[in-house]
Amino acid sequence: MYHITNGDSANLFLKRIGIQGQFIAWQDVLHHGPISAEVSMPVMSDYRAAFLADYFCLPLKDVRAKFEARNDKLNAIEDSDEITLWLTPELFDSLIGLQFIAWYRAKFNTTRNLFVVLLSDHLPPRELEASQIAQYYKTRFSPSEPFFELATRVWQALTTDLAALEGCLALDFKHWPNLKTSVHRFLQEQPDDIGLNRTQWQILDCLNGQTLSLAQLFGANQDLEEVPFMGDLSFWCQIEEMREYLNISTQDSLLHQEIEFYHGVKVSLSEKGQALL
Repeated sequence: MYHITNGDSANLFLKRIGIQGQFIAWQDVLHHGPISAEVSMPVMSDYRAAFLADYFCLPLKDVRAKFEARNDKLNAIEDSDEITLWLTPELFDSLIGLQFIAWYRAKFNTTRNLFVVLLSDHLPPRELEASQIAQYYKTRFSPSEPFFELATRVWQALTTDLAALEGCLALDFKHWPNLKTSVHRFLQEQPDDIGLNRTQWQILDCLNGQTLSLAQLFGANQDLEEVPFMGDLSFWCQIEEMREYLNISTQDSLLHQEIEFYHGVKVSLSEKGQALL
């Protein structure tokens, strides 16, 4: 049994609670940067690695190495191998699930050995107990054709036409209920006429009339999400992109700092930021 999850933390948790098998972490924040309908792993990994290295200020060779390690495991999968795709309610996982399903269906002629777990919590969980996650594993199911039809239609729209993606909200999501919430949240994360997305507007709202540390601001933003999905590194990038609207008590990069940095650096609205509210 192979298990597909969003990252290393999810894999470590599943191993710790006794889930058996081989684990593959997707490790790609698809809500940032370009997404194409390309399902060739080398091509897909190449353009995503280039973006992620630039966006997160990471060594390109390190990002490529992670994708290569993932791809080697994926290439070892045969159509007779059973696979469990773990899907949480967050946008992060929904996009990974869509991309994985597109790759899997392009590679194999059958989906009889693909199973899905639809969780009601993050992984590792924030609210559920380990025993409850183990129980969810027992509810894994082999998706029906309507599930795959929905995933295919949403993925095609996501990778080609945002207007078409908005139209997908009218579809029946009963086979993957959390996907509708994710599609809606993905659309909200697209820049508006002045170049800000929902996360960045939330940052402005959190700072309206007060000064917060970076750590406090991260927590305040998480509280505004119906289903939190954005990690701290992504969040610091969001802030970096909107410095003109903020007063930040350092000119240093906000990325890859020690934890004390995020509790010490203060953020408030600049005059330009105040004018937006």
